[in-house]
Amino acid sequence: GTCQAAFDKAIELKFVTCESCLSAALDISIMSIGGKRFIVLEHAPHPSWHLMMAREPKAVRIFKETMCTLNGMRLWCAGRNDISAYVDEALGDLAQVTTARATARTFVTELLYGVPTGRFLSKHAHLRHMDAHKPEVQALMTKWHGASVLHSILTSGDLYTDLVRHDAALVRWVHRLGSKSFVTF
Repeated sequence: GTCQAAFDKAIELKFVTCESCLSAALDISIMSIGGKRFIVLEHAPHPSWHLMMAREPKAVRIFKETMCTLNGMRLWCAGRNDISAYVDEALGDLAQVTTARATARTFVTELLYGVPTGRFLSKHAHLRHMDAHKPEVQALMTKWHGASVLHSILTSGDLYTDLVRHDAALVRWVHRLGSKSFVTF
């Protein structure tokens, strides 16, 4: 979003410096501006985003995960131990699926960029909330990667939000257009 783009630009211009990464999987780092240090959760939607999405269930789930992660960060600031333990405690029942989703990001970045970093380019940050931790979604991503249309599916529109539901339609369109002519927008 706009806030992340502005933050990325500030890093690029060296107004903001990344001092250390506390959790690559959760995109939590310690940054500084003019010697003032602060903790950052990157690539998470603004807390009001779920309201703009009319409280759609997936948006509400992402809101809960983000707020729990922020609460874990707050607790960590007081204790300064392993941040993952604080975030997992704050996430409670959401910890397992959040960890699975973070781990699956390496699978997605491998397919999309050819490297298993788990870190998306800013323009693809929306993909961190897809259900790539589910085996059926990974199977479809592998299938569409082989057909050379995965990049178009993941980076345009919202097909990535439910690949299982859209698979039959994608099959029809790729069959009609061919993989070289298939694009989304």
